[in-house]
Amino acid sequence: MDQIQIADRNIKLYIFIRIFAKRVFLPLSAIFFIENAGFSILDIGLLSAFYSVVQLVAEVPTGYFADKIGRVASIRLGALSCIFATLCYVIFQHKTGIFAGTFFEALGYSFLGGAGEALIHDSLVAKKIEHNYTKYMSKTMSLSLIANAILVSLVPMTYAFNPRYPFMIGTLAYGLLYLSTLYMHDLNRVASPREFNFSQFGQIIGRKNILIFGLTFGIISALYTSSVDMINVAMKDYGIRPDLLGWVFGLSSVAGAMIGPLVHYLRRISLSSYLILDTSILLSVFLAAFSRNAYLLAFLMIGSTSIWRYRKIIYQSYLLQIFPTTYKATLISSMNNLEQLNSIWLPIMITFFITHSSIPYGFGYLFIFTLCIAPIFYLSSLKFFTRAQSHTSS
Repeated sequence: MDQIQIADRNIKLYIFIRIFAKRVFLPLSAIFFIENAGFSILDIGLLSAFYSVVQLVAEVPTGYFADKIGRVASIRLGALSCIFATLCYVIFQHKTGIFAGTFFEALGYSFLGGAGEALIHDSLVAKKIEHNYTKYMSKTMSLSLIANAILVSLVPMTYAFNPRYPFMIGTLAYGLLYLSTLYMHDLNRVASPREFNFSQFGQIIGRKNILIFGLTFGIISALYTSSVDMINVAMKDYGIRPDLLGWVFGLSSVAGAMIGPLVHYLRRISLSSYLILDTSILLSVFLAAFSRNAYLLAFLMIGSTSIWRYRKIIYQSYLLQIFPTTYKATLISSMNNLEQLNSIWLPIMITFFITHSSIPYGFGYLFIFTLCIAPIFYLSSLKFFTRAQSHTSS
């Protein structure tokens, strides 16, 4: 099989990675840990911070593994690690077991993060159509979101029959993820290990514009990901049944699929504009959580989640255009590290706000916090965008 045939097969099969790598149990994780493993709200914050610490430590080594050993091998290890994670959630109903599962889950997504995107970029390069990266990724995202909408809507409904069922289905999904990679292969683009130069890579990562972009984008992403568990808890507290929370994420997948075909056109909009949009949506979500209006909160979560899904595709497109190096997966994983840094302290801060006041007032404090730092995010993003443009044109 020649390189073009391998690239074609990778491109066709990538959608299965997008479908089966989703955490179909995500809407219920925090609720399950509180109701069945004795977790408090502060414990949930610590668990989220622990997840981020593991990913922070693992991101660059797993990205290096994907670059040097292979993208497909990295995806397979990620799938196996996630299988171990869900098995821990199913078998162990105590804090130690849940933390062990979280360790394997964080490690698994570190192996998955960047490897699939880098494999597809390699495949598009082999076909000399790498300029279609954003268009292809947004199209694939839209198609996978249709399947994800069905899974994430129906799987949480099994929680009413047995709280372990959503995690058992998650184990099955990760197994299918592993099987789908058996028909995918790396392309001839991995440099030999002795060609890897850490000092050269350090110069790439150390460039001020990349750090500014990563920290700016990472904080906004971390604000959303760090609050989603508590938003799920808030929706339950405000009257939405746990087995119906999946419909919020399912409808966000449908909305995401509808806007997906238009995403590659949005690539022309500056990253600072994306930052303003994301910050505004986050502020509205936090304000709705403060208002105790469950249905308004659910509606805004649908909108924010559908838009949030596509931000990384555009962000990765910028990175891969600015730095068309051999170390694509390492670069993407390193940028994820900057997001994980913020995901360590943010969940602790969020749960601290809630624990020392209440769920509504906790989100009120989070609204004020986000409102105060939004101008800094905007200016930092604008500065990065200007420098990125000058780097690309030089």
